[in-house]
Amino acid sequence: MNEIVQLNSKMKLSEHFTLGEMTKSNSHPEVYNIPSHEAIANLKRVCVWLEELRKRYNQPIIINSGYRSPQLNRAIGGVATSNHLTGCAVDIRVDGLEQLIVYAAILLDISRDWQQEFDELLIERRSASPLGSSKNKHGAIWLHFAVRAKDNRRKVLFINA
Repeated sequence: MNEIVQLNSKMKLSEHFTLGEMTKSNSHPEVYNIPSHEAIANLKRVCVWLEELRKRYNQPIIINSGYRSPQLNRAIGGVATSNHLTGCAVDIRVDGLEQLIVYAAILLDISRDWQQEFDELLIERRSASPLGSSKNKHGAIWLHFAVRAKDNRRKVLFINA
């Protein structure tokens, strides 16, 4: 199958993040993954947090996964209730456990400083390396972060699968 080309991939969601990087799929480029206007609005909300993370960490933030269409979510084995389906979540690439912990701490600080809640902050580790994730002595690790327009749960977990 041919890769699906997204016409608005260069559209800026914020100063440093584009629609293309929030919708790319390295593992399944042939799967339709075009977000709705509502999902784009949700991605913009997440990007506000990512911009602040980038500012406080003083380095670019690399996204492994952002919005996922139902087809893409099924193809990669994502859960049916994933925040990725609505554009409310991103998986952030990290270079190791220390960077992951620093990112998590910064996001918690942002929540406190802004007096705003997030939905999920998940430290994820898998023994098998998903495409686009960091693989090092700790295994494949990344930081999943989600923020919804309302009903945020402030769910903080370590997931070791």
